[in-house]
Amino acid sequence: MKWLIVCMLLLSGCVPPRILEKQGIITAVAFDKKGKSYEVGSVMLSFQTTKSSMSEVIEATNKTGKGFRQVLEARTSHDLGSGQLRVIVYGKELAEKEGVFTITDALQRDASIGSLVYLAVGEPNAKEILKSKKHEDMPDIGTYLYRLIEKNLRSESLLAATLHEFIHSYYDVGKDPVLPYLSIRDDKPIIEKVALFRGDKLVGSVPLDESFYIKMLASEYSAGLKNISASRDGVAPLLLKKKGKKVDIVMNEIHTKRKIKLISQEPVPHFRITVKLQAEILEMSEKMKPITQANIRTLERAIEKQMKKEIEKLLNKLKAYKTDPIGFGEIYDHSVRGLQLTDKQWYKLYDDAKMDVDMHVSILRTGTID
Repeated sequence: MKWLIVCMLLLSGCVPPRILEKQGIITAVAFDKKGKSYEVGSVMLSFQTTKSSMSEVIEATNKTGKGFRQVLEARTSHDLGSGQLRVIVYGKELAEKEGVFTITDALQRDASIGSLVYLAVGEPNAKEILKSKKHEDMPDIGTYLYRLIEKNLRSESLLAATLHEFIHSYYDVGKDPVLPYLSIRDDKPIIEKVALFRGDKLVGSVPLDESFYIKMLASEYSAGLKNISASRDGVAPLLLKKKGKKVDIVMNEIHTKRKIKLISQEPVPHFRITVKLQAEILEMSEKMKPITQANIRTLERAIEKQMKKEIEKLLNKLKAYKTDPIGFGEIYDHSVRGLQLTDKQWYKLYDDAKMDVDMHVSILRTGTID
């Protein structure tokens, strides 16, 4: 037993010591393309002897996405560690023209980088996102971006945006990735829209308000708020005044279930989308009569009609971008026996595919308008 303890002490002494003040913790990385080279920016968080911390952006240029680490190491006296890497940002031009798979594939093969790191697209470029000086009370911009994306994921404004999920969607036939789209306003990074990909290339974007429907159709939704601008004619029996064209309705505590079924494959793929939504009414822009069980169906029908219209508009936009983040191709592939669908075959079918939308809304409570 004594010999075992002695051996353990000797072995523990072989581990090289790490001095905190010499460590440079990478929390975020940005990739842009300049000519034939990659421009890389890395947010490094370091600790001082006064127990305070500071962050800086280290920049490097390299001809390959894999060789940037060595260049970064040569530009700081700190020992860089990527174990706390939280966010990777791709510049818009890089994502549009070249695609992000080469870099993403190299990152997922790096054992020091976790598969749950968040990915995002940055506009006007990734470096500008990392150089922002406004990051609220966070110690560095990398931590701020991580919290920003995480919050929007919790509120279900975004689909999953991790390295693992991107790679999974990239390799799945009939489903394309989406990522948060970061932009700068008042020198502060914000998320106003979602980046749409076809394969690994950026092909367009939709505002967060529309990405609500991508999330709802791609999976189930169980959080957050949604504002609907319904036709005044649809809710006219409930209104005290008869002016204007639209009525804003804010829904809360939203829960959805969706089913997408291939109902025919000839002459073109034909899908039926059924969505069941339950919600509370949090607020309305107009003064209403007391809403009772007898007339609540009027409100539900107005919401159904508007949401169906907005879903159909989104589906047409996705087809115009030739991107399928909802996964209709995946459903088609699983529904047709013996089919070995390729992405090329699906995109050709997707152009003419028909989608029927059935929307069913149930209002559980009407909140402040009772």
